[in-house]
Amino acid sequence: MSLPVGLQTTPEWKQYLLFGERLLEQPSIEKQCELISQILKDLFKVNARIWLSTPYFPLPGESESALLPDMEAPILVKQAFEKQLQQFEHGDNSPITTFDNPDKPKSVAIPLVSQDNMLGILSVDRLNGSTLKKDEITVLEGLASHAAVAMQIIRQVTIKNWRMDQITLVQKVTEQIANVLDMDELSQRITHLIQTTFNFYYVAIFLVNGKKRTLELRADSSLENQAKLDKNFSVQMGEGIIGFVAKSGRELIANDVTQERLYKKSNLLPKTISEAAFPLKIDKKILGVLDIQSDQARILHEYDISVLRSLANSIAIAVQDASLYSSLRRRADQIEVIFEVSGAINSILDLDELLQKIILTIKKQFEKEDISLYTVHSGRRKIFFQTGVSADNQEILEGEDFNLDNPHGIIPWVARSGISAMINNAADDGRFEESVVGQKLNLSRLVVPLQYANEVLGILDFQNEAADAFDENDLFIVEALASSISTALRNANLFRSEQWRHQVADSFRNVIGMISANTALDTLLENIFTQLKNNLPCDAATIWLVENPNETLKKFRPESLRLAATWNVDKENLLAILRDNPESWKVLETVIRENTPIIRSTNWKPGPIGIALNLPPDYSSISVPLKIGDSIFGILSLVHHTAHRYGPEAKDMAVTFANYAAIAIYNTRLYADSQEQAWISTVLLQVAQTCQASSTPEDLLQSMARLTPLMVGVQKCAFFLWDSFDEIFTFKAQYGFESNFRPQWSKDVPALYQLVETKKPVFVQQPGEELQIHNLEVNPLDNTFVVLPLLVRGEILGAFLVIHEGNSKANSKFSSQTLSILQGISQQTAISLDNMRLLEARQEEAYITAVLLQVAQAVVTQNTIIDTLDTIVNLLPILIGVDLCAIYLPNPEENSFSLAKAYTENSEDFEILQEENDAIKLPILEFVANTNQIAVGYLTEETIFPHTWVNIQPHPLLDRETIAIEKHMLIAFPIMIKNEILGILLTREDDLPSKYFSKRIELLTGVSQEIALAIQNHNLQLENVKREKLEQEIQLARQIQKTFLPDHIPEIKGWDLQTVWETALQVGGDFYDIIPISSSIIALVVADVADKGLAASLYMTVSRTLIRAFSQTMSDPGSVFKSVNNLLNMDAPGGLFVTAILAFLNIETGKIIYANAGHNLPLLYQAKTDDLMTIPRGDMALGVVKDNIYHNQELQMEPEDILILYTDGLTETFSEEGEIFGTDRLRQMVFNCSKDHLSDLMKYFEEQISAFRENGPPSDDLTIVSLKRLKRD
Repeated sequence: MSLPVGLQTTPEWKQYLLFGERLLEQPSIEKQCELISQILKDLFKVNARIWLSTPYFPLPGESESALLPDMEAPILVKQAFEKQLQQFEHGDNSPITTFDNPDKPKSVAIPLVSQDNMLGILSVDRLNGSTLKKDEITVLEGLASHAAVAMQIIRQVTIKNWRMDQITLVQKVTEQIANVLDMDELSQRITHLIQTTFNFYYVAIFLVNGKKRTLELRADSSLENQAKLDKNFSVQMGEGIIGFVAKSGRELIANDVTQERLYKKSNLLPKTISEAAFPLKIDKKILGVLDIQSDQARILHEYDISVLRSLANSIAIAVQDASLYSSLRRRADQIEVIFEVSGAINSILDLDELLQKIILTIKKQFEKEDISLYTVHSGRRKIFFQTGVSADNQEILEGEDFNLDNPHGIIPWVARSGISAMINNAADDGRFEESVVGQKLNLSRLVVPLQYANEVLGILDFQNEAADAFDENDLFIVEALASSISTALRNANLFRSEQWRHQVADSFRNVIGMISANTALDTLLENIFTQLKNNLPCDAATIWLVENPNETLKKFRPESLRLAATWNVDKENLLAILRDNPESWKVLETVIRENTPIIRSTNWKPGPIGIALNLPPDYSSISVPLKIGDSIFGILSLVHHTAHRYGPEAKDMAVTFANYAAIAIYNTRLYADSQEQAWISTVLLQVAQTCQASSTPEDLLQSMARLTPLMVGVQKCAFFLWDSFDEIFTFKAQYGFESNFRPQWSKDVPALYQLVETKKPVFVQQPGEELQIHNLEVNPLDNTFVVLPLLVRGEILGAFLVIHEGNSKANSKFSSQTLSILQGISQQTAISLDNMRLLEARQEEAYITAVLLQVAQAVVTQNTIIDTLDTIVNLLPILIGVDLCAIYLPNPEENSFSLAKAYTENSEDFEILQEENDAIKLPILEFVANTNQIAVGYLTEETIFPHTWVNIQPHPLLDRETIAIEKHMLIAFPIMIKNEILGILLTREDDLPSKYFSKRIELLTGVSQEIALAIQNHNLQLENVKREKLEQEIQLARQIQKTFLPDHIPEIKGWDLQTVWETALQVGGDFYDIIPISSSIIALVVADVADKGLAASLYMTVSRTLIRAFSQTMSDPGSVFKSVNNLLNMDAPGGLFVTAILAFLNIETGKIIYANAGHNLPLLYQAKTDDLMTIPRGDMALGVVKDNIYHNQELQMEPEDILILYTDGLTETFSEEGEIFGTDRLRQMVFNCSKDHLSDLMKYFEEQISAFRENGPPSDDLTIVSLKRLKRD
């Protein structure tokens, strides 16, 4: 680097060091800029200036000035600024110098970049008009780099010092406000500190008034003491800058208030030019706004804003602390008042004294209000004035009483809802009624309920003649007082009630003793009424009892109530009124359904007692359920001729008395029930012991028939068992009937039909019609016929007939208890019968398993099928008991059956079976063979012998149809696997009991399946031997077929030849051949026999031999095909023909002469035009028409051309979804693959075809021969 003459004596590095030291000695950026300009002017005789940029300048405390990019600057400076920004965007932070003329620069602009920050632009202009040299520019760039570093250091030091000052300021302000708990003093101190510290024109704090949703001025401070807002100044939420900040929770900086639409001008602050407002918030709660106004255009630097944000957070915390302290202080005062009132009233139990003490104590806290106290009587639906005191401390002697159900007025509304009401303006509340104490109209009211456990006991009413006299603090303290007063009022009421209860309890002690001593229910009820009229006010009373307490709430009906006793009202008259006036039931029904006492309202319709006694419309009545737990036993009803006679106290006493009465009634019923249950348990225990001791169904039913009359008291009974096969009820045992009473009922008997369908007890009114029993008479008044089902898991096992001869005078009628016992006997009997049946079924299943195991062992141990069948027919009569057993095997050629093996003890029958061994055509066998169903044939004594069976007609055995059981039957079972008849098992059954028929069918069906498996196993063994031999032959044929194909692909100079050959089966009908004709001619053959498999392969061999032979002796393909065709037509099998293509290739010229005999059209890919040509179709296939003419075609192959010959196994292969591969997909496959190497092309073909088939087996033989002419060397 060449420096000016004056600098050449100083080393370059030292010049840079001295330059940096002088810059760091400057106190500010401004001084640094002046020094840089002066040094460059002295060194280089240039005019230098530094243009500072945002956002790095101005620094805190500096005045606002124009900066890049917004300030007016030379074009070169602007260009340098923009170019450097683009450099930053591309990730390159190195400075780029900009020239006015790159060849002869007179002015340059150098970015001042330090720590990836562009602080500004250094512009240099030559003063004498000469150009700047390259080495001078280099020095300028080095000095600019050192200047940027020095400027960045001074900038950071300045910001650091400013931040320390601001932190000190924040700490100072925070310390001064941290311990101030008075809100006014706190607000005033904050505004004064901020205003004096920052020298703002005006500072104010606004706090949120949540009740009015306004911002109220709490304190302010200004440069001029006159520039202040009114002390009562307030702003609506959302109004102006302050309202917006409070509503949105976001700060707002307005550097020019004339341009801010939210600004609201105030004449009291005329010098405001800019304004800033900061929200005072804790989390999301807005406490107020800090408002700052300035008489300068730009109110705050961005660093000042961050400080004020921090101050706003500290102020918000201080404001919240002061607010919490004020609330706690106010709450402490309120709690002191509450403790004072609670202490004064908690020890008073006299109600009148308590009410007076409450009013006097509260008056000390609320001196300007009129206070009234009311008590609420929910039973009488009234609100009574008790005492009060006016604002001038005069006792209010008289007040207004209210109806609790009055829809108008604030006091009834509070009493009903239990919700406090605070009204600060009477005109705004529709519930408000004019209330005058003396001659004053009170506009504000505070009405608070005195409630205990959700029950309103009284009302406190505060009134003030001024509007807005009450706030939330008043509501809080009054509600807190109301809680203590309610407890005291509750205690006083309890004390009064307890005194009354004590008096009543003395009277009822005698009543309880009398209730416990009496066991007769009628006497007990009379004693209850006697004590009622002596202890409770009533003109009449009734007691209703519920027949079934357990079903009361869900299935209550008026008929379920029984009028057990009355006092002072005629019972018959009362029942007549209930019959004539169904509406009078509603009160009793409501008591039962809602399970609660009900006191009659005066506007209700009269009940039955009121109508019977002709009481006034507003008479009093109370109805109380007699209950224990959730069970209701009855209803106690009392009436009195006066209104509102029964309240909560009377209701409580009535409930208590009703509970005592319910217990006594329950004990009486419980004693009777316990005796009844003990008897039922004894009966059922005896029944269970009898069932356990019985070993057979007959023994069991005989025991039950004898036991039932002894235990239950019935006169006659009988047991029947249900035969599901014959659908009849069979008589088994009886007691009390004549000895000849042995009926047998079918399902069509009306009573039995109903029993089977409903599976419930059936009561018989007319035994002659319903049971078809005509020698018995029944008296409907005294005797009862009932048929009960013997039922297990929904299945009818039998019937239990019971006849009960009652006596109405002796009260021995058939009762529900009797029916319950009989149902228990029938159920226990049915269970025992089912257990016996299950035991028998288990034994039968075990026997069936053993039989099938024996048959299976016979199948396994025998070597031949004949031995197996012989063993089975000899086992079946021994194991199962059939009288004759024969196994027939089918003769498919004659459509008949031959006897394989048979067994019978009758030698004549056996000889007849042997004589008719061949080609037997019995109708029953043909039916089974045609339908695959079990068939039954009925034999007579004349047709019992085998030679007569040709006349026996078969009957199918269906699952849902009942088959008749005869003495002699033929039963034929199909021996089949997957509906394929392998034989027929024929048995003859003599004297087979009907109950064993289904099991016999099941057992022989299993045996026929075992025989089917044995025959199938024999057939499979034979097929395996045949299959193994055939596979050996096919494998040999495939090896022979491969010998007819070329064992290798010859290498032809200048040509590439590739083949693919794949058969659908072991052998196939596709073939190809490569036949050398001369040194320059070779023949290519691809052919497809119209079939696949072994026949096609043999035909392929003949065709290949003929084509190869004639190709050696004839000069063109058409002649070869004509000769081959004629020979094939001479001895061709029916339906077989060959499609083929034969091409003679001149390997030197690329000329091809070919003939096509009905084969797939070859494809020729022409590399020069990148086109794929389909070669035109040829002539008819070989072996179809004799003397057919085959025409020769020519084509020329150029270098890189590819010829593809293929069979239909390529284009007609199918995917698993049934989609065909097709010619279009083949053409697309040729275009898509690489054609540089023919082997790659063929490999690609194989992969695509396999993927298309999804690796499944080919559906047809596949052959591909491809030929490519290579480029010349």
